[in-house]
Amino acid sequence: MSYHIMLTRKVSDLKGNSQIQVQVMDASAAQIIYLTLDELEKDELSEELKDYIRGLLPKIEEGRWHYNGKTHK
Repeated sequence: MSYHIMLTRKVSDLKGNSQIQVQVMDASAAQIIYLTLDELEKDELSEELKDYIRGLLPKIEEGRWHYNGKTHK
């Protein structure tokens, strides 16, 4: 599998609704893919990528790769 999650973060739309954005590296295509979890229901992503994200969904939701912008010393 050529996908690897780099980080996740919370994003919000103009109405204030927040959701999780996932940044995924596709090593085989040498590209970074940005997606929100609601995009898993759309047909724009490959099924392989959808399956990868769905398989890691519990870890994503618990914040394993979450980036909040704060640095710690």
